[in-house]
Amino acid sequence: MDPKLFKAVLGQFLSGVTVVTAVRPGPDGAPALHGMTASAFISVSMDPPLVLVSVQKKAHMHDILAQPGPFAISLLASRQDLVSNHFAGWKKAGFEPELLAAAPEGPFRTPVVDDALGWLDLDLHDTVSAGDHTLFIGRVVDLRLGDQLERGPLAYFAGKYGSFGPG
Repeated sequence: MDPKLFKAVLGQFLSGVTVVTAVRPGPDGAPALHGMTASAFISVSMDPPLVLVSVQKKAHMHDILAQPGPFAISLLASRQDLVSNHFAGWKKAGFEPELLAAAPEGPFRTPVVDDALGWLDLDLHDTVSAGDHTLFIGRVVDLRLGDQLERGPLAYFAGKYGSFGPG
């Protein structure tokens, strides 16, 4: 099978855009924030509440998520394409995404993207090896809706960002 054709065909599927974040020890042993953009995200189960994110095995975030500890998913809103690009490794000079800090009293144990449509605070429930990716299944521990629901989600289609407004 032609890998370019495979990617092109799958690019015809409209998907939402998320940012996955986790705090794990950095090279110096101090806690460090790690994050990545992911569009391969789906809900898995209502009872128990489970979601799944698919991460390429050679991605830096793969080894981060495999370590013990909570992680979070931020559901990006329209006009957050710079945030998506930042966590995809395409950083714009002078741009730093605003994050909501984690706090022991909640609501999140991991920093999340400010102004997102919603957030999921997760514990790793299971992993499944699937070809060159691992499916990280997270159990939802807490969740919140954002204040930007009228903006609609950031969408990704055929290699480009777009939006899909409510109503």
